[in-house]
Amino acid sequence: MSALWNGLLDVIEAVLRFFHTAVSPVFGDAAAWGWAIILLTVAVRVFLLPLAVKQTRSQRAMQRLQPEMKKLQAKYKTDRSLMKTNPEKYRDQRQKQQEAMMALYKEHGVNPAGGCLPLVAQMPVFFALFSVLRDTQRLPELQQASFYFVQNLAHTVNQAGPSAWLLVLAMGATTYYSSRQMMANTPATGQQASQQKIMMYAMPLILVFFSLNLYLGVLLYWITTNVWTIGQQWVMFRAAIPEPAVK
Repeated sequence: MSALWNGLLDVIEAVLRFFHTAVSPVFGDAAAWGWAIILLTVAVRVFLLPLAVKQTRSQRAMQRLQPEMKKLQAKYKTDRSLMKTNPEKYRDQRQKQQEAMMALYKEHGVNPAGGCLPLVAQMPVFFALFSVLRDTQRLPELQQASFYFVQNLAHTVNQAGPSAWLLVLAMGATTYYSSRQMMANTPATGQQASQQKIMMYAMPLILVFFSLNLYLGVLLYWITTNVWTIGQQWVMFRAAIPEPAVK
């Protein structure tokens, strides 16, 4: 496992150096590191496009199954009061509802976890970039690299000056807009709609708090992937991506 992780770090380092060398004549040596991170993000998202298409199909299929899911929820309605009075009966009711839902997903070839695939797939790159920025021996040039108003890409928000908060605000705003865009194109009803609305407002705030200890280079990666997601969703929700056929 350690060899695989070190191999991924070597790949991230090599890709960043490649992009830095490619864009240095255009943007200058220092700013080129920021552009290298942006190009790394774009390369990762292009590589993950097949998963993104699968994600969109899964979201549309789940939306199409909403009426059937509501019927099953009504048929196998669970009495929450049983959690205290008769937990065994409550677990039995929950299990029957879950089994019915899984049978519905299987019948229509829908994977409820399909919407998470692109996020899960790029997490290793996210953590690898964090490790590369933290390791002063791998890319020492990055320790002093600036990116326009950002003074040091290897500093955390807490270490950097007030200008770093522009990246934090950009990350929060793009996360919110991406979630809102998703909700507008995959409308839900009832409890699911309420949960989505709560997450749309809560997630950017949680991520802003989380980002205070992130390196600015990682924030730049995050913002770029959010912008890519917004553009990608705009295209895909208007494109004729076929849904899985109902079996």
